[in-house]
Amino acid sequence: MNKSSWIVVAAVGAGLLAACQEQESESTSGRNRYGYQGTAAGTEFATPTPAPEATPPVQETTQAPAPQPTPQPQVAPTRDIPYATPVPGKPGFVTSPFAAYAGYVDVRGYPPGTEVKCPYTQKIFLVP
Repeated sequence: MNKSSWIVVAAVGAGLLAACQEQESESTSGRNRYGYQGTAAGTEFATPTPAPEATPPVQETTQAPAPQPTPQPQVAPTRDIPYATPVPGKPGFVTSPFAAYAGYVDVRGYPPGTEVKCPYTQKIFLVP
């Protein structure tokens, strides 16, 4: 490095050092290293907060716990999902209720009542 580069590096370092010292003085906000905050004269200290009073220990009662109510069974909301139409003469194939003329859908291996996604419209229908 040449001499002018060192001068630039030194100037930048001095600027950063000054910025850090300003930030440190702002962050302490008038407190000394022990955490006391002085007044304008610098002779008085802030009053410490009082310690919380000790609470008496809680005595255990001999009452039996209240019985918990039994939870109600959750009923699944009914959805209006249409059934597909079976193709006559081709077991295991159906036509989608959403795309009746698009083609057949192979549902071999799916039990009746199973939800299947239509490959043409991506909507759900039930296997008959």
